[in-house]
Amino acid sequence: MKPRDFCGFIPYRLEIKAFPEFYHFPLNVLFVGFTIKDGRKISGSALYEPEFHTYRKENDLSLMRYRNVYGGDCYLILAYDEKNKQYIGRKYINGKLVSHTDGIDNWDLFFTHLTMLGLVTGERCIFEEIN
Repeated sequence: MKPRDFCGFIPYRLEIKAFPEFYHFPLNVLFVGFTIKDGRKISGSALYEPEFHTYRKENDLSLMRYRNVYGGDCYLILAYDEKNKQYIGRKYINGKLVSHTDGIDNWDLFFTHLTMLGLVTGERCIFEEIN
């Protein structure tokens, strides 16, 4: 297998006219990993979607939790610091913090760093064979 160039997943913004406060949040977040098992190329992916009822604002910080669509205790806490214009992200697997990305003011760069880790052991995901 040839080495691949890494390409982080850059999501679309969550643009809902009736809820402009969601503009600094993504529509969803995707994490991907690759491996070879029994000589076959396999990809795994985990998709996280917003839980709108968890949105809250604490002073200059807007926060929302994203849940893994495949279940388990896998979730993200995403935040936007309006004062400093920076994004913050935390990834939890089985209730444990496994990564954090802080203080990035560029949408594309933030999500590249957030998703760079890919999948983590214990993270709920779906596997597919790559041809």
